[in-house]
Amino acid sequence: MRVLLVRPPVPRHTIGLKHIMICEPLELEYVAAGLDGHQVQIYDGILEHDLERRIRRFEPDVVGTSCYITGVNEAIKVCRAAKRWNLRCRTVVGGVHASRAPEDFDDAAIDCIVLGDGTTAMPRLMEAFSANDPLHEVPGLAFPTGDGVEFTEQLQYMPKADDLPLPRRDLVSHLRHRYYYLFHQPVATMKTTWGCWYKCNFCYTWRITDGTTYSRGPESIAQELAQIEADDVYIVDDIFLINRTRLARLAQLLRDEKIYKKYLVYARADFIAENEDVIAEWAELGLHAVFIGLEAATNAELDSMNKECTVDHNREAIAVLRRHGVDTYGSLITQPDYGREDWDRLKRFIDETGLYYLNVSPLTPMPGTLIWDEYKDRTVVSRKAHGLWDLSHALLETRIPLKQYYRSLLGVYAHACLDPRRAKEFALHTCPPIYSPKFLRLWWGGMKIARQFLTAHRHHTPRELAIAEDRGAPVPGLHDRTVRGPSRRRQAEAGVT
Repeated sequence: MRVLLVRPPVPRHTIGLKHIMICEPLELEYVAAGLDGHQVQIYDGILEHDLERRIRRFEPDVVGTSCYITGVNEAIKVCRAAKRWNLRCRTVVGGVHASRAPEDFDDAAIDCIVLGDGTTAMPRLMEAFSANDPLHEVPGLAFPTGDGVEFTEQLQYMPKADDLPLPRRDLVSHLRHRYYYLFHQPVATMKTTWGCWYKCNFCYTWRITDGTTYSRGPESIAQELAQIEADDVYIVDDIFLINRTRLARLAQLLRDEKIYKKYLVYARADFIAENEDVIAEWAELGLHAVFIGLEAATNAELDSMNKECTVDHNREAIAVLRRHGVDTYGSLITQPDYGREDWDRLKRFIDETGLYYLNVSPLTPMPGTLIWDEYKDRTVVSRKAHGLWDLSHALLETRIPLKQYYRSLLGVYAHACLDPRRAKEFALHTCPPIYSPKFLRLWWGGMKIARQFLTAHRHHTPRELAIAEDRGAPVPGLHDRTVRGPSRRRQAEAGVT
């Protein structure tokens, strides 16, 4: 069968990273890897801009797409485009948000929703499609009904991580030179662990896998690294630096096989602060930058997030990384009740620690997280305006006027990273000369983000929210349907409301 895997474009209202990074569609590359015997193409809607033409030329039997919460409406538009071309074209949606909140994809243009690992689920689906078997007999799926979703038999989230095939990067090789993260270009993305060991209440990563973590062994990781052409590798695990034994074995394999890359990875502040020897070893192996969920500058805020970490850990982690020439990419969460004193405290923390690279997010109660039930009735942005659920828009009522809140948020960014003197002062190892094309590109992207924050309060108007809720034109001849069979029924918001 002919399968077209589509990454949707970034919605118009979504703020932030789309202006300073575009990474390869790793989740679709994994799905493609499981489809031996089928003709597969990947369409990257962030970099490519004529989906209808690709559909007409490729004539797929199946169109599959994946997204985070911001891309729900764009994913539905993809499926509607496929159905407008041919009502018999099968449409499939998957990914982390689909696994946690499948009811968001309750649309007649979607044939089924994959819950869990798409790499192993898609081959089962393809067999059912080919044989025209009833899909209600395929486990690990959900189906739109028009007033909710229907589920088939539940499955474990995924098999052993080492049993997965390596992702099909060759399917986007023509776009490889256009993938980058800040100054890292070209950059390849890689995943070695699914799930998380910790239970932060604002995050659903650990809940997607029901609290189970699936980690690849060092041999599998080294094998993939040896095949990656790019010098820069972005390992997208929520926590990569965590298991000393695995890290030591992998480090030995990298030395033995003479694999040298420049790594961008995630870690917790407490691990870094308490395991400086690991950071020293990996700095010699090519560790260039570490993403840390710092989250806050006060212990009270960290405790409220169930972070199991302290501000002292945050400060020490940044210091450890600096001692070993590794840059910190820090994320912070601001609360809706922030006033001037809170914004000033955040800036002092940035100055005292020497942070330069930042991602600052208003507290966002995502469906599927522990805090969703607490905040779901207090959100001021429609659940259907998915493009605004981007960890940059304020979704809860703020203590100060919304316009002032966004400008205070922008002020933190400007204070930290829009001053080239700070980049020079802190001798950032991943930063090129400030007048280089890469630095100027970051400046240009930063200016676009600044403009979005300056006008973000307007995104909350009824007109803009209506635009953000748009799912594209309905498909003529397509009607809502209920899947019949021995499946388990849940209503639209079951499990997360």
